[in-house]
Amino acid sequence: MLSSLTVSVSDLLSPVLADEGIELVDVEYQVDSQTLKLLIHKPGGISIEDCQQVSRIANPILDVHDMILGTYSLEVASPGLNRPLITEADFRRNLGQKVQVEVSTTTEDCSQFNGTLNQVSDGKIFLTLFSGKTVQIVISDIVQAQIQLMW
Repeated sequence: MLSSLTVSVSDLLSPVLADEGIELVDVEYQVDSQTLKLLIHKPGGISIEDCQQVSRIANPILDVHDMILGTYSLEVASPGLNRPLITEADFRRNLGQKVQVEVSTTTEDCSQFNGTLNQVSDGKIFLTLFSGKTVQIVISDIVQAQIQLMW
């Protein structure tokens, strides 16, 4: 039920938000607090006004479709810097960033890579390692990936 709810909400809101130049990155529903959380992205970053706009757009649509029984809270936020990279779209958004990637299979005699994400194509990412070597990793083989914050 929970995953079908988040998929249904995503399917319903994604095209509407795309028309506004905003990408719906993820939908989360926390049963215990009855909170529906929309994580959004747009080039240049998300402002408070963007979150308010998405809330104004989403609320009436969700109310009409009555997908959640009873009352619930709607939260709209940016995914944040340390959010895991999961989908091909996540990787595309972060081209040029330094990332850390852990894979389920040993590739190049290694299961963890650190480097610059320089290409995403056909379900694969291409990292230029700090050694200068480029490796190709199948996204479905990735256990965990995230941006490396450089301080």
